[in-house]
Amino acid sequence: MKNPHIIPQTWPFSCMTCQHVWESVYEAWHADDGHGGQVVTWRYKGTASMPPWIEPSCPACSSLSVKTLPPRARRPADDDPAGIPGRGHRGARPDR
Repeated sequence: MKNPHIIPQTWPFSCMTCQHVWESVYEAWHADDGHGGQVVTWRYKGTASMPPWIEPSCPACSSLSVKTLPPRARRPADDDPAGIPGRGHRGARPDR
């Protein structure tokens, strides 16, 4: 892969057995495949991994009955301190 474009994604998971809920951050490496197409590879904690939706297991009970939810979109406002209207606080209304 030449010049990969790396996109961190936060994936939420929910265990159908013990009801444990958690999030994990994966890196999606997008690159040219050398034949005019695109290839995506995945990394978890710096190590090559399967995509997040392939057989996740619960860290609490080891169950394979896990629901994978769509990745959470990251917006610049998510990194702003909460409680400051108009700066990442959910439900804040802009001044009119």
